[in-house]
Amino acid sequence: MGRCKLKIRLRGRDVLGKKILILGEAGSGKTKLLAELLRELSALLPPEKMTVIDLAPEKTGGVGGKLTDYANLINKVKYFSPVKVYTPRLTGTSPEEVLRYAELNREIMTPLLNGFIQHPTENLVVNDVTLYLHSGELETVLKCAKLAKTFVATAYYGIRLSDDLGTGISARERQLTDKLATFMDSTIRIS
Repeated sequence: MGRCKLKIRLRGRDVLGKKILILGEAGSGKTKLLAELLRELSALLPPEKMTVIDLAPEKTGGVGGKLTDYANLINKVKYFSPVKVYTPRLTGTSPEEVLRYAELNREIMTPLLNGFIQHPTENLVVNDVTLYLHSGELETVLKCAKLAKTFVATAYYGIRLSDDLGTGISARERQLTDKLATFMDSTIRIS
């Protein structure tokens, strides 16, 4: 039986001044939807008022993908992304390795989030916040969300990547994503 995908259309002007979390399974189209929204927002806002923190890994096997895979962001936003993002559950071959990759992600992502905290803009877009939440602190993400007038983020929320070799990062990710959702004006679930 084929999968039916619901066409979700967010308009840039409709999200201004709101906190929105886009949830979905791996490969569900979260980043593509966010890129479409970002194109609209960048047409409405000057580059100095929009920060994008792209925490997604490079696309591999239908999982991941950066916003730049879907949208040309040059000169349209302040764009920040780690040089290398690890996929702990996909590439870790032991519990120790999964946890080491999660910690490496936290180490490379924290400076980007702290950079926003030190120099916030009115609008913040975060792609794939859950990779940070494997090991990072929810309070850091919430501080970013509170500093931004408009906050839009994507988060993995599914079962396809639940096998974490017993490390607990999947349960932590789900718990912190659920908490993050309580601070949002809207949560959009892509099935």
